[in-house]
Amino acid sequence: MKEKQPSMPDAEHQDEVLLPIGEVSAITGVNAVTLRAWQRRFGLVIPARTPKGHRLYTPDNIQEIHEINTWLAKGVAISKVKPLLLSAAKSLPLESTQTEITDIWAEQIAALTAALLVFNQHKLHQILDEAIGLYPFQLVKNKLLQPWLNHIDSLLVERLDAELITAWLKSELLSRIGGRFALVGQVHSARVTVVELYRVMQVSVNSTRTNTLFSLILLLELAALRVSVIDLGEQAIGSLPLLSDRLKVDALLLIPDASHSGSEQTEILTTLEQMAFPCFVIGPFAPTYASLSAFYMSTVSDLISSVSPKSQTVTRPQAANVQQTIKADANVKNMTGDNSDIN
Repeated sequence: MKEKQPSMPDAEHQDEVLLPIGEVSAITGVNAVTLRAWQRRFGLVIPARTPKGHRLYTPDNIQEIHEINTWLAKGVAISKVKPLLLSAAKSLPLESTQTEITDIWAEQIAALTAALLVFNQHKLHQILDEAIGLYPFQLVKNKLLQPWLNHIDSLLVERLDAELITAWLKSELLSRIGGRFALVGQVHSARVTVVELYRVMQVSVNSTRTNTLFSLILLLELAALRVSVIDLGEQAIGSLPLLSDRLKVDALLLIPDASHSGSEQTEILTTLEQMAFPCFVIGPFAPTYASLSAFYMSTVSDLISSVSPKSQTVTRPQAANVQQTIKADANVKNMTGDNSDIN
């Protein structure tokens, strides 16, 4: 049975700004795939449609997305959100809705760990697909990916098969970045190269694993932000100058090791100052190097804001163009069905 779509706005509401799904995604932090899934599976955030099937979102739709994000941040599963959005539920104190809040993330962390330890590829990707498809990426990162990989990092310290498990996990997550998050047909928000720096005399296998796990989350996050990534893996400091004239990128991201010597830090600093593009250090050990503080980047969102070729904000001319489309289609009485779900 086809989902009934809202009719086009009447003349009284013609001045209301209606936005396409890409602009709404940029405003709310919820990607277009997730917004479509919320609509199809749970009847949430139902937009209007043009006769050609393009989704157009009202300020009320955007407010609903913000309210959904609030409930998700409190731990409510997306499947449980709709009743909480009703006017009666909104007026209730949090204690009255506590029964709806379960620790879904702890359950998924346990399931992911179990799948990892036995190399269960199908289960691993099934859990990740469900989480990344139904929740905003930043929420998945903060509530699932980061806690899970921190847990894995601690769990593997005493295991003889630690390197084997890390290698398998890296292979599986990198396959997701190259597949599901491929940027075919999309406009890149930036172009970035990622390098893990290693020392000639390695300090600790554990610190190398910590950086590897961090880099996996970093690559997933960059992909979610539509960043085109060249992942060069582990490289020695001396190889960095060879990149300067070969890469056409907006930034180079370096993930330093746990304990670079004073001379190595000087070499890194000198190299970064001479590169032909912006360079940043990031990762769990980056804040420990005071000598590199001028190049430190704490978050990926700050990085994208600083190097993105153009702003992703919605301008009034863009909004006006949307309004012209609405007015041109206003005489159409019936909306088309959900036969073009890519809009």
